[in-house]
Amino acid sequence: MGKQKMIPSSSRRASTPMRSSLTVQETKARLRRHGLEAKGAPAFAFHDSARQTFYDWHVHPNHQLIFALEGPTQIETERARYFLPLGRAAWIPAGVRHRTLITDADGTSLYFARRAVADKSGRVRVLAADPLMREMALYAMRWPQGAAEKDPVAASFFRTLSLLCARWLESELPLSLPGARHPALARAMDHALVRLDRATQGRALKAAGMSERSFRRAFLIETGMTWQAWLTQARILNAMMLLA
Repeated sequence: MGKQKMIPSSSRRASTPMRSSLTVQETKARLRRHGLEAKGAPAFAFHDSARQTFYDWHVHPNHQLIFALEGPTQIETERARYFLPLGRAAWIPAGVRHRTLITDADGTSLYFARRAVADKSGRVRVLAADPLMREMALYAMRWPQGAAEKDPVAASFFRTLSLLCARWLESELPLSLPGARHPALARAMDHALVRLDRATQGRALKAAGMSERSFRRAFLIETGMTWQAWLTQARILNAMMLLA
């Protein structure tokens, strides 16, 4: 796919729980099995029981709202990497190519047809979930997938949810890091995120296979930040997730 894995398997510590890194084909197969590729389907809720799972690059035909009930989740697009801490939500517009790392996290996802929620931004957002979002996301789990097609109460509930999404999308939080399309820079970022406490520019240069001058110039052009500023922000976001 041109980019390295978000969490390279060769860099895992022995004490880290085994992660299941799905290929593109395995990711698509799992999405089909869960019924998450039904284009234009009525809104529905889905609870993913997977833990320590890395979903490779994929897109959804519907908008997705992820509410984090327990533990952190990371979402990466070609533009940025997003950190989703406990009690927050992430909005992934339909058609946005992304990959997701679920650690010891628990949450629920709400899916909406493109026409149900007006959003042409094409941009993932981390949202400051309010108590109403939390309670409605939890309540939505009582209906099995497809219930909105048969149960008028479920249909009305999900219509209300879709209307509220427009308001929730205004509560964006700055919990993201610039990403990189340059494969070498992406390798350096991946390497740093595995062990932020040990990340240095020297290790980043080795992972990228670039000279210091070329790396500095390319990183600033790609992200608009210096490597040190990016690393500092990554550590701050990681600390926020751990505290949450």
